[in-house]
Amino acid sequence: MQIHWQRPSTDATALLGVNFSHPLAQAVLEASHAECLQLRAGDILRGDCGAFQLTSAVRLPGADLLAPLWAATCLTDPPRPGMYPCERSHQGLSLAWITLSDKGARGERIDASGPAIRDTLAESLSLCLATGVIIPDEPDLLQATLVDFCLHQRFDLVCTTGGTGLGPRDITPEVTQKVLDKRLPGFERVMTATSVAKTPHGMISRAVAGVLGTSLVINLPGSPKAVRENLSALAPAIQHAVDKLQGDSRDCGR
Repeated sequence: MQIHWQRPSTDATALLGVNFSHPLAQAVLEASHAECLQLRAGDILRGDCGAFQLTSAVRLPGADLLAPLWAATCLTDPPRPGMYPCERSHQGLSLAWITLSDKGARGERIDASGPAIRDTLAESLSLCLATGVIIPDEPDLLQATLVDFCLHQRFDLVCTTGGTGLGPRDITPEVTQKVLDKRLPGFERVMTATSVAKTPHGMISRAVAGVLGTSLVINLPGSPKAVRENLSALAPAIQHAVDKLQGDSRDCGR
């Protein structure tokens, strides 16, 4: 794997074309097909070119619409133009959250639950990248966002917050089940038990958990308090679940 840095830059961010040059990209990442399939949000590319963290896969109009670009944060000074060998590493979990809120999407409510996901997980897990979006309770938009975060950006952990109850606009569980490859009933039972221990209203939550591609997906309630309670209960198993999902072959027995 190598980076062909094409023009000088003083910015802290860069666009990297993957095996193709785009007019807006500062560099081209040259990699084999197998290496391209391994790229995921949160990866660090390091070499004589310095260090860059991949933050999101993007698609821009160009000659090759099927070839992705990666937005990257420069962790060191951008290099001079040239060809540089580099190595990929991934330390810690990359997290993306999706806040479901019609009012939040209209700018009428501040999102407190998304940051609560990040802060709660950071107390017990190492996060290499954490980012999120606010969207309305629209099934097609949620499905597209889940697919993008899991199959294109390839975040290690994708959490939704909101839309798990019985309201007419609560569609998160139905949409999530539609795209999951596997369910994780154990995670779901732990969340239900945790919620019911705090309030009898917890028994009406329909939150689901599972995997899509190599990403762990968890539905969480909409309130920051419930987010913290549920994630605190799940946190001890999250890293192990992600490791196994992404190919860890070590024996689980002790």
